[in-house]
Amino acid sequence: MGTLSRNVFLVGFMGVGKTTVARRLARDLGVAAIDVDSFLQRKCGKDANQLFKQRGEKGLRRAESCAFAECCTMGPAVISCGEGIVVAPKNRGLLRNEGFTVLLESSAEGSLARVRSYKTRPLLASGCDTDKLWDDRKPLYEEVADVIVDVREKGTACVAHEIAEILKAEGVYRA
Repeated sequence: MGTLSRNVFLVGFMGVGKTTVARRLARDLGVAAIDVDSFLQRKCGKDANQLFKQRGEKGLRRAESCAFAECCTMGPAVISCGEGIVVAPKNRGLLRNEGFTVLLESSAEGSLARVRSYKTRPLLASGCDTDKLWDDRKPLYEEVADVIVDVREKGTACVAHEIAEILKAEGVYRA
């Protein structure tokens, strides 16, 4: 069992493995894991798809921002963020100032190939242009990232181990 000096945020495009890696990393480090999407669903009683249908994207993002701000106060923990968390400037401020942000990065082709079949993702279900979404969000992810971890051709355990080593080197985690 170790301790985190601050929150560790995992960000990245949908389908890159944020939730899976967060769970594994938290387990390996012996710390708490929080999934913003799951927290939002428990808090609102509706999943992101339902919120998107009822409130539109802006309404979903407002609810997501409130849930994220609350999650930031629950740590320090490993926090898996929804792919759209970087859209709101307020959230980007929290990512920069309230923790250590790890961007899980894959190739555009790899991420988009995995997510194009996800009909449960609100933006994909609404028929949005995933290539444009990638182009719009990539610079926002890079803006908030303290470190970028390439997840291409790596398993969950390998990615979690790589992040753990970075957290130790940066003084974010102490065993």
